[in-house]
Amino acid sequence: MILENSGMPLYLQLYEILKKKITSGEWELNSTIPTEIELMGSFAVGRETVRRAILRLVSEGYLYRHRGRGTFVCRNRPEDAMEQLVSFSAEMLARGYKPGAILLEHDLRKPGGEVRNILELPEGEEIIYMKRLRTANELPVALEESFLTREIVGKVDKNKLSGSFYSYLAYEKKIPLGKITQEISSVLADEETAELLGVKRGHPILQLARLIYTVDNRPFFWLTFRYRGDLYSIKTQLEPK
Repeated sequence: MILENSGMPLYLQLYEILKKKITSGEWELNSTIPTEIELMGSFAVGRETVRRAILRLVSEGYLYRHRGRGTFVCRNRPEDAMEQLVSFSAEMLARGYKPGAILLEHDLRKPGGEVRNILELPEGEEIIYMKRLRTANELPVALEESFLTREIVGKVDKNKLSGSFYSYLAYEKKIPLGKITQEISSVLADEETAELLGVKRGHPILQLARLIYTVDNRPFFWLTFRYRGDLYSIKTQLEPK
């Protein structure tokens, strides 16, 4: 129940009520939530109150919006601090988009010299490789390539590769992440990247290279993202302690 004189802003009261519906499972994952007008009627509040509550849930990754279709439930737990920094899915959800992943390749292979050196592996050791096309509201945004150390990651369930790989590692395989280093540069799209991202060959794109370590400082996860620069921008927010 929303109380006018509780001392808490109306939108925060509504936010807490709606979040509980999500986290309790009353509103199921991928289901459409009631419209703004329906929520206004159900809780006897104004449109601005509803919009502010929904916006907060979107920014925290509980909901995502799809223009012309409505607002949907996308997760039933809060993000952790690391997820906000490194997860493509979490980032797209925070921007109000539905993230997606199309698996293009997934296999075991012997890495080239550069990847072997980056992951500090002996010659001849196989790694887990995958290539995915990342989407936002079903629009291609980035081409992702990942190289993972088998000893640390173990067997990867192919059925889990259409969603957040961070969530799979952190919450299902329970691999805590340690130090992360990354570099952002501008490159030109090669033929494959251009075709997958819907740009011309030689089109300038953003490339992000990221190396993730275990908590005991072992590099185990090297990945690169190639983003369409006209559809994607990188934002970082740092807060003083």
